[in-house]
Amino acid sequence: MIVMKIKQMSIGEIYSIVSGFIWNKIKYPYYKAAFHGIGEDVRISRKAMIKSAKNIVLGNNVSIGEYAVLEGNSEKYNPSINIGSNTYLTSFAVIDVQGGFVKIGKNCSVNPFCVLYGHGGLEIGDGVRIAAKTTIIPANHRFDRIDIPQYKQSLTKKGIKIEDDVWIGTNVTILDGVTIHRGSVVGGGAVVTKDIPEYSVAVGVPAKVIKRRIEDKI
Repeated sequence: MIVMKIKQMSIGEIYSIVSGFIWNKIKYPYYKAAFHGIGEDVRISRKAMIKSAKNIVLGNNVSIGEYAVLEGNSEKYNPSINIGSNTYLTSFAVIDVQGGFVKIGKNCSVNPFCVLYGHGGLEIGDGVRIAAKTTIIPANHRFDRIDIPQYKQSLTKKGIKIEDDVWIGTNVTILDGVTIHRGSVVGGGAVVTKDIPEYSVAVGVPAKVIKRRIEDKI
């Protein structure tokens, strides 16, 4: 099976895989010194952008794709980014703690063009799937005063929690102060402004529960 897959690959694809493997083996001693903590078999694209690596922990078998960004700059939290084993960030995914923290569990996926902020704290459990173009923002701009511009007003930072086994569809926005409980599904394009109960399916703007996956959970 493996030989057949190799035969189906182009020379460019084979080169990319082999060169990436060699790159990571060569760079691994540097990773050990640069990161707050790093596991085995970690793969970081040469085109990924890692900032404040000393504030970042990567578990075993973590994969960071091309042009992905990890910005771990936080004076309050160290580590400020903690990514569990067997989790991958695909190309162009962004994690930016903005002075807070982002914690992602095991066996998760963060797909292309997702933006995960950490202002007031973002906690993601195990087995969470986050589809492309999702934005998660654990902060909100104040706008109650009209005597000063909105950009000069402070932020509120309550934090966001996403429990185990959650599936978030494409182009979802999750706003500050929300908990998405275990086993839930959030449909594509939804804007989550309130907590979602466990084993629920929520869709729409703002997101509303349309059914439960397990009836006895009602």
